[in-house]
Amino acid sequence: MIFTGSIEAPTIIKSFFIVMALLMFRNFITNIIIKLIRKLTNKYNLKNISLIVDSVEKTLLNFITCSAIYLGLIVFPFNASLYLFINRIYRALIIITVTNVLLKIVTSYSEVLNTNYLKDIQNEKAQMTKTVFPIMSKLIKSVIIIIAVVAIAVEFNFKQLSSILAGLGIGGAALALASQDIIKNFFGGFVILTDKSFSVGDWIKVDTFEGTVEELGLRSTKIRTIEKELVVVPNSRFADREVINFSIRENRRVSFVLGASYGTPPEKLKILIDNIKNMLDRHPLVKQDSALVKLSNFGSSSMEIAVQYLTNTADYKEYMEIKNDINFKIIDIFSGENIEFALTSMNIHINK
Repeated sequence: MIFTGSIEAPTIIKSFFIVMALLMFRNFITNIIIKLIRKLTNKYNLKNISLIVDSVEKTLLNFITCSAIYLGLIVFPFNASLYLFINRIYRALIIITVTNVLLKIVTSYSEVLNTNYLKDIQNEKAQMTKTVFPIMSKLIKSVIIIIAVVAIAVEFNFKQLSSILAGLGIGGAALALASQDIIKNFFGGFVILTDKSFSVGDWIKVDTFEGTVEELGLRSTKIRTIEKELVVVPNSRFADREVINFSIRENRRVSFVLGASYGTPPEKLKILIDNIKNMLDRHPLVKQDSALVKLSNFGSSSMEIAVQYLTNTADYKEYMEIKNDINFKIIDIFSGENIEFALTSMNIHINK
């Protein structure tokens, strides 16, 4: 028997009014709860919590709806076993609601950190927080979900839970062998965090991949290349490969070779080299005493002049602007001395 007694009309009316009253006033109740939370957060100066209160509004509305249905059901004369089942369902809904709220709080808090607090801060602590917190938020979410699943299993008295855990213990060795790559990737992520080799927003190069670090996860790191391609690199690569972090350097090196035609007189060639060297020494965006301009080699079709210098910035856009400016100045120096750039050519001498 589902019911222990007869269902009378007053019981049905009572259940109906309970459900309708809660459904009609659920928005009002939710607003009261949110205003109370805001008042407490403002009182204790918890600005971060106050900013993420709105994210739990929908969850509270759903919970009040479920509570209305629960309160409408328990007025009926169900038997003991069905009462127990309904109570377990409701307690499971409470666990799910709390879990959902905690997950939303962690997600919203992460977004608040990234958008409102860290974007204008350039210190090392902020960069480290921006790198570590996404990983920590994933770990926190995983722990919250695991606790919720275990709590629901305990609520429903799942006896097979112990056998499942035992089975996981038996299959642990096989699982460890099958998940070696996952463990390597996790270890690689741990190395990145402890070694502080790079952070989110840094320009790095690993293997043949080069670009800006967009996200650092437990399993992989996402890199946005200069061509705007998104490359997902397993963290295990960072544990046993060289990583170049261009963002933490202060300068960029420029090195190239100029070719002067073989018909250039030695006196003019010396003046040319001195003028290029003086121009680099006087340039405000070239590191002092870093310029090197020498006649380095006699090539097959030109006299080769090696040019090397360091820029005073590591920013790629500024670096390209400096190169552009210096290259035009070198063209002007060649033109001012009436010296031609050598073209690749071949002279063939035929004996009569």
